[in-house]
Amino acid sequence: MSAHLFTYGTLEVPEVFAAITGRQITGFAAKLPGYARYYLQGAAYPGIVTMPGASLQGTLYLDLDATTHKKIDHYEDTCYEKRQVTVRLDDGQELTALAYVIPEDKSHLLSSRRWDRQQFIEQHLENFLRYLR
Repeated sequence: MSAHLFTYGTLEVPEVFAAITGRQITGFAAKLPGYARYYLQGAAYPGIVTMPGASLQGTLYLDLDATTHKKIDHYEDTCYEKRQVTVRLDDGQELTALAYVIPEDKSHLLSSRRWDRQQFIEQHLENFLRYLR
């Protein structure tokens, strides 16, 4: 069974996605309303939490197979909960996808700093990829 996956952090980076899944797939820009993204404390990667009025930009991967989802499940930290969310594409179309969310009872694991993808690429990507290999 296939399902869409909304990503908002390290999995948006093609090299990370390929290292985890063994696949190179092009994602689509998508917005996730009602959520905000922050660094996890002491980590180079983010988590998202529900936040009314907020919205964040991410990458949507379409129709990922069960094997790919299993590899990503193995990669993701245990602090996340996999949930169904509704994302909006640039053309206004809305799709249901899965996303890894920090549940409310674990929100204390997040810092107050908003995650910065470019900063991750510039400062952490090289070491992150080395760790994944």
